[in-house]
Amino acid sequence: MRIFSMFVAIIISAFLAVGIAEYYHQPYNWYLVFLMMLTGFFIHIIILIFESENAEENEI
Repeated sequence: MRIFSMFVAIIISAFLAVGIAEYYHQPYNWYLVFLMMLTGFFIHIIILIFESENAEENEI
């Protein structure tokens, strides 16, 4: 459940950033939403890999 909620948070934060940009009349492109989500997923996957390696070391 924790992983799913993190992915939902990444998607919501990307659309929230677009909403804030729209509110303050700042320029943005929709491909940047995709780029923000892709970057967030990539960072989260890296964190999950490090956590799993750390958990394996603690089991030994």
